Amino acid sequence: MGPRSMKTTGRIARIAGRARAAAAIGGLALVLACMGARAAEAPAADSRDPTGELRVGNPMAIRGAATDAMLEQIASIEYRQLIGDALAQHRALAQTDPRVRRVRGIVDDLTPYAFKWNEHASKWTWEVNVVRSARLDAYCMPGGKVVVFTGLFDKLRPTDDELAMLIGHEIAHALREHARVMLDASMLSRYRGTLSAPQLFGYSDFDFDSGSGFPDLRYDADDEREADVIGTEIASRAGFDPRAAVTLWQRIAAIDHRMPVELAETHPITMARIDDLRRRQPDMLAIYEKAAHRGFEQVRESKRTPKVTSKLNASDR
Repeated sequence: MGPRSMKTTGRIARIAGRARAAAAIGGLALVLACMGARAAEAPAADSRDPTGELRVGNPMAIRGAATDAMLEQIASIEYRQLIGDALAQHRALAQTDPRVRRVRGIVDDLTPYAFKWNEHASKWTWEVNVVRSARLDAYCMPGGKVVVFTGLFDKLRPTDDELAMLIGHEIAHALREHARVMLDASMLSRYRGTLSAPQLFGYSDFDFDSGSGFPDLRYDADDEREADVIGTEIASRAGFDPRAAVTLWQRIAAIDHRMPVELAETHPITMARIDDLRRRQPDMLAIYEKAAHRGFEQVRESKRTPKVTSKLNASDR
């Protein structure tokens, strides 16, 4: 198949993906309609104490249920568009692929320790897919929708500990609903009462080769700090070495210095972040050592058949 035919096929797949999502988008309009009233009631819950320090281990309060539902519906729609296009272009790896099994196994290990940060996450339908693309990137969207691009494995070659720290970081962004900041009043007023969904994550019309189509999303320093601490805590409780959090971001920064990579663009890597991770290592190591003492290394090896599923790759199984 020539380049022009492949582009045509991809365009057709994207159109089909939008058609498949139309019914789900219709249901989203009702959620958007009640968002305005609920947004004012949502508590400004946080896990910081009066001194401003993020308290590791402190559960977050659940925010407005209407907002949660809206974020999860938008994420689900866009995730299915992305994976639908990947399947049509034969880019979604089969669920038997070792890279998929590796990511699914780590997600399966991490999720039991994520729920205290957002109890609603226990009701999420967690899904994992690995997509063939040169992007050095990974995401966890609200609702537990995880996607990893093969460029992460090809360019970074992470250890299991590093991969767990990265996935924990992405899960933390979803748990803390950092995408919510994009839902400002003007966006809500534009979409309230319509059948259109705000494109928060940019998965519609995504070009796997060029990477174009994603929004210019860049987490701020507070978001990154929360995701670093919560993600590292989750992974440490699951029995992964927290020292890998430092080496992970140092290695990504080194690659980004040679050639810019997507993960560093959306997750700015600063000395302040690295220093904060180092400063918290004694506490995280204590958590990790308790996990290791309970035999998590052996437990993890014995449950490598993942509980996390992906409904979207049925044709590949």
